[in-house]
Amino acid sequence: MNICKLVLEYIEQYPKDEPIFIEDIKKYVIQQCENDNKQESVLKNINVILNRLKNEGIIKAEYKGVYYKPIISMFGEVPLNTNKLRKLKYLEDKDGNIKGYIVGAKLFNKLGLTTLVPNVTDIVTNECKYHKQYDGRLRTYITKPKIEITNENYRYLQFIDILDNKDNIYIEAQNADEILYRIIEECKLDFEKIIKYARETNNRKVLDKLFILAR
Repeated sequence: MNICKLVLEYIEQYPKDEPIFIEDIKKYVIQQCENDNKQESVLKNINVILNRLKNEGIIKAEYKGVYYKPIISMFGEVPLNTNKLRKLKYLEDKDGNIKGYIVGAKLFNKLGLTTLVPNVTDIVTNECKYHKQYDGRLRTYITKPKIEITNENYRYLQFIDILDNKDNIYIEAQNADEILYRIIEECKLDFEKIIKYARETNNRKVLDKLFILAR
């Protein structure tokens, strides 16, 4: 099996300015070489091939384990879109599986709860293996969730984090409760499930706020 051909085949399916994760390349090649007993040798070859493609300018690497095909504009080479990389790395994989959600001041600003415009993004994600980490390249703080994030529960967990407001973000909106009710309605959240997840995450502060909202 021609490893170089497989790597190029995988890369070619991606449009320019789209993050390509080395782990996905390796999975693809290994699947095609599943009858090859020398997997360790195959993986080493992939690293060599990617290095060569990078030196030839076919792909670029601005982040550990992530490549992309650059766009060349009249002003020169366009860097990889940070928002795309952040989304794929921490929020949602290429198959649409949710693995994280935005919290903190950036979310509060988007909802109209504060006018504060943060220069970093806060994300709760399954990709965080420790309590909290800082990704300087993406200017993002990532936090480990109390329970695993899924497509079914992420909106509930995000809503609980809004109520928790553990960073004590100053709420400027005079209609904060209306905004919270609107989130429940627009996201079609079940109130009993909100309480269920609040109990699962052992958040007494949120449970107290929920009982006030339910009145």
